[in-house]
Amino acid sequence: MTDIERDPLMHRAIDELRRLPPTNEAAIKRVVGAAAAARLIPADDDGEVTILRRSSPLRMWSVAGIAAAAAFVGFILRGVYSPSSSAERAAVEVASTPNTSALRAVASVDREALPTPQQFVFNNNRARRISVVGDFNRWNPAATPMTRSSDGELWSVTIPIAPGRHMYGFMVDDTLLVLDPRAPKARDPDLGTEGSVVIVGRP
Repeated sequence: MTDIERDPLMHRAIDELRRLPPTNEAAIKRVVGAAAAARLIPADDDGEVTILRRSSPLRMWSVAGIAAAAAFVGFILRGVYSPSSSAERAAVEVASTPNTSALRAVASVDREALPTPQQFVFNNNRARRISVVGDFNRWNPAATPMTRSSDGELWSVTIPIAPGRHMYGFMVDDTLLVLDPRAPKARDPDLGTEGSVVIVGRP
């Protein structure tokens, strides 16, 4: 058995290479052979690897050569370095180039179509609870409860509403629908009753 075959560093490098996914055995043998040829000094008898010893400055270059060879093989096996034709590289570059026209189309979405915060305020000091109901929350009294002010006079809430014309009212104590005295009124064609009108965004 030669000194190279007894070298523990060589055995560790080979073990690390064997842990990689299966590949071309001939390529591994070439890399290991090149690393073995680069090793100029035999291993110590005690089996320990001394890198920073002044008496053997070439040992560091041997270890660096083995590490570089192992890293090179790892890159090949993991597909980091894959030789390909110029046509294949061009196809990859084209595929990885972002479609700027699509990005501009998404970025130019009309911001006026996004929901806009809308505040509702109602004056009532006798109610126990009040909520806003309208076509924007399917007239659901539990969807948008209002908050009472500290003096007990005003109720308010701010919610995002899609731009457009909306009808609404205030549900007082879950039983009485009251229209907003500060807003214009119109007849709801679906419900057949009057409702307050709010226009969000451009009229």
